[in-house]
Amino acid sequence: MYVEDGHKYPSEVKRLGRVVNAFTDASLENLQDICTVHFGVRPSDQQLCNWITENTREIVENDLPQYSGVYTYDEQYLRIDGERAYRFVLYDDLMDAPVGECVADRLTKDAVRDFLTELLDDKPAYVITTDGRAEYAEIVEDDIGAFHHRCHFHFLRNGEKKLRNAVFRSIRRSDAEKLHAAIVWSEFKSVFAAPSYTAALRRFEAVLDKVEHLPSAIRTYVEEVMENFDKFLVHLRDEWVPSTTNNCERYFGHTKPTLHPRRFRSIEGARSFLKTQMTVRTVKHGLVSRETSLALARELFPALDLDEVTDLFTETKQRYLWSRDLEAG
Repeated sequence: MYVEDGHKYPSEVKRLGRVVNAFTDASLENLQDICTVHFGVRPSDQQLCNWITENTREIVENDLPQYSGVYTYDEQYLRIDGERAYRFVLYDDLMDAPVGECVADRLTKDAVRDFLTELLDDKPAYVITTDGRAEYAEIVEDDIGAFHHRCHFHFLRNGEKKLRNAVFRSIRRSDAEKLHAAIVWSEFKSVFAAPSYTAALRRFEAVLDKVEHLPSAIRTYVEEVMENFDKFLVHLRDEWVPSTTNNCERYFGHTKPTLHPRRFRSIEGARSFLKTQMTVRTVKHGLVSRETSLALARELFPALDLDEVTDLFTETKQRYLWSRDLEAG
């Protein structure tokens, strides 16, 4: 099929481009190939960009009917026109949906603060789980007024890296010292895997009895938990608090962790892509009603009906809606 300049492509071609962009990791060139094979037409790069790009604000914000106040924050690297950039994400753990995202050219304390404070200005904020960057505690506690919870996965991973470099690979440490450090570190890790807050506290007290024999590089990790136990272990006392930033990590995985550099020729294109992925994630995973899910899905695909949207729901979301149906009688 040949489409002359100034003429419109059939709606089916545009729909295919949007669907493939929303659910796959196809580059613009791959989108062209798919349109060529399926419809016998080959839209230009610019035409495809026009179909899959929509205008957005600097902060791409979701439209959830409510917010739990229990969030995780993380960032991801990407490239725009060959230059490195950063994707900031705030995720609602109880609603299982993104709250908002933005793209920044630098990862700075001020950029993160501006993103979080503007996004949460009119929303509840009780607990925010982050990785271990030093400035996050001040932003969450002082600027937002929420409880700052540390992701223990990142914390322990950094500690194990220090253990390898400062102890196991050290020629100054005897085998006995290395073995002792490994045993105490293993006991320290078990604190985070305890079945209850009380059990974690008991395990941690046992570790403290041995902390003075640890190398200083490792002892600082134990002392950091000792100074603020709840910052690391409150998830064992309040089960609705996430122990890690895994929901953000899974969302990054859902939205194509290895983003093709050619996809983002501009920051506007990147924001539009994130808006599309945010909508898809909320429709499939978000614990919102069928009607809300349908309304969100129709922002991307106006012709969808309720049965088609329901088929996209994850098993977890289907069970949630089924339980709500039972409660409603």
